[in-house]
Formats: sequence, structure tokens, C-alpha cells
Amino acid sequence: MKKLVVILFATLLVACDLELGSSFDPTTRTLYVDHYREACSGTATDLCFRIRKSEEDAFALTTLPMTGFDSLEWGKRYTIQVEAQRSDSGKDSAYTLESIDSTEIMDPASNDFVLTFNMSSGILLDNSSDNSGSSWIIAADKNFTCTGTDCTFLTKAYTDSETIQLNISAESNQLTLLGIKCQSSENTFSSECEGVNDKSWDVAHFQSDCGLIIPSWCLIYKESTDASTEWNLLDLDITDFTALWGQQYDIDVQTTIKAGDIASAKFIEQNSIDDKTNESFKFVLQTSGTALEKSSNDVIKYLTIEFDCARNNQCSDIDNAIDDAIDSDERIIVLQAFVETSAEIPVIIIEDLICNETVGDFKTECADTNDDVYWTKK
Repeated sequence: MKKLVVILFATLLVACDLELGSSFDPTTRTLYVDHYREACSGTATDLCFRIRKSEEDAFALTTLPMTGFDSLEWGKRYTIQVEAQRSDSGKDSAYTLESIDSTEIMDPASNDFVLTFNMSSGILLDNSSDNSGSSWIIAADKNFTCTGTDCTFLTKAYTDSETIQLNISAESNQLTLLGIKCQSSENTFSSECEGVNDKSWDVAHFQSDCGLIIPSWCLIYKESTDASTEWNLLDLDITDFTALWGQQYDIDVQTTIKAGDIASAKFIEQNSIDDKTNESFKFVLQTSGTALEKSSNDVIKYLTIEFDCARNNQCSDIDNAIDDAIDSDERIIVLQAFVETSAEIPVIIIEDLICNETVGDFKTECADTNDDVYWTKK
């Protein structure tokens, strides 16, 4: 009886071992390949593919060996069949291209991307024949050219062994440099270009249009730890924070920075609040679409906020500016105002119409001549 039990147990072990072995044999699977590649790591001199295994997943960098992928072009997304080698634990360990199921050409105008390079690694080198820094090569493979200050920034990053982030588009396997997004030393990269940081901000007592295609309100902020910093528009909400018109705030926030831009901000705590009612400010409105409504019952309305335009006889001037936009080009106006009552529904009094310019002339004729006019295109 004991011998029978031993034989049965041994048979089960062999069967299990056979099942495990077969489950980790090479297998064919579908992969989706993105339209550009990235540095394999911060110190790498090679580029790696971005892939996903399902259309619902986000593309992610893979450092696995990829055989037969050299024919895949920048600027195109691919759906492919691969043979996946697997490790002893059952995870994919390498891919070999078997066939291409489909190809999608990505519009370079709306599918640009950011590449990050540690210049000390040698992954990005000056490829100009006269060492002018006008042509560069990535991973000894992909070339692009630059002009003006972009070349200057690239050369500085190379000379100083900085980390640099490039805004690039790809079309027909060719790369075009759109601009330098950010560059810094290794020590400051997380605070200036890519990372999560705690900051102290002053938030102004008024808002202004963000200057984007779709009219929207922006908070105006600056870093309170540095008196020399300028006020800037913030085209995103601060999570868990609501600012009232007429009140200026000193708050601590946690920011997430991506490619030198603030991707998110979360309120941590409020340090102080300063009543700024009855203090004048200037703010920007767009006249396009239906965001700015002509005066009715002595008020104008922009998005959800109403402004008293009658007290200082400004209603007709603003209505005329709206008519100008209807009759000719889209226009941008600057109003001077003050908050009389600070509340969830504030009382805001228009004092004067400062500027009324076309979009093309607004920067030179208005934003550049008024230091207290905050505009993303300034």
C-alpha cells in the first residue's frame, strides 16, 4: 500500500512539472508599439520601444530585447504579432517580431512628445560637421536639426553635462525639434523639470482668462519664498482649494512637474490670507464664442462670473468691443476692476476698459506694455 502511495505521489509531481514547463514555453502574442522611443534609462546610450499588451493600457517603456523591430518607423503606431520568450517565472523576457497586423500614421501636429536625455551619458551628440551645434544625433541613430536659442541650450546642456528635455514630433521616420522644454543639473532636475515637490505659493485676489483656445479662468500665483519671482497664470485647479475673489492667499502646495510644466497641484495648508477688497487689478477676457455676454441689467457675464459695468459707465464700451469681434477678427480685452464684496458670489466693479485688440496685436499692443497684465502668450 505504501509503495502505491509513493508511486501515485511521484506521478503527480512529474505531471505538475510537465505542466509548469509547458506553460513557460515561447508563445505568440499581440503587442501594440508606440510611435516613438525613449532612452532605456537615465544613463543608457540606447533607445527602447514603448509598448502595451492591450488597447486599454497605457504605453510603457520596455527594456526587453526586441529582435526584428528595426524596420518600425518613428511616427507610426503598430499592432504586431511577436514570439515572446519567457523566463523560469513565466514573465516575458524577449520578443521576436513575427508579423505586422496594422499600421497607424500619427498626425505630428497633435502627437508630439518629450524625450529626456542625460547628456553625460553620451546618448545625444553634436553631429554638425563644423561643431556648430546645429545638428544632433540620438543613440547614433536618429538625427534632428535646431535653430537659434535651441542650439545654444543644447550646446550648454552638452558642455555642462545637464539633463535636457526636448519637445519633438515625428513624421515619415524623421524627427523635428519643436523646442526645449526644460534643462537642469542632475541635482535640480526633480524640482525644475520632472518630480513631486512641496512649494509655498502666493495666490492673487483675482483671476484672468488662461489665454487658451477655449475660454477659461486661471488663478494667478507666484512662489512666495522668492520675492523676485513673477506672477504667472495657473491653467489647472489646485486640488482641495477654493480661492475667493478679493482675497490673497499664502498657501503650501504639493506640485507634480512634468517636462518643466506644472501637471498638478494639491493644497496642503493655508499660511495666511490678506483682504484685498477695493484694490484695483487688471484682467483679461476673450471675446470669442459665448464666454463673454453683452451687458444685461447693468452687468456683463464671463463664464460664470458677473461684473458690474454700469457704475462707471463701462457697459457700452464693452458691448462695442464684443461687436468689434463679431464684425472683424477675434479680440482680447483687458479690464480694470476691484472687488467690492468678497464671497462665493462676489461683487466686482468694472472701472475701465484698458485694451481692446485683435489676437494678433494683443501681445505687442497690450500685454508687453502692461506689466500687470498676465497672459500666457506674453
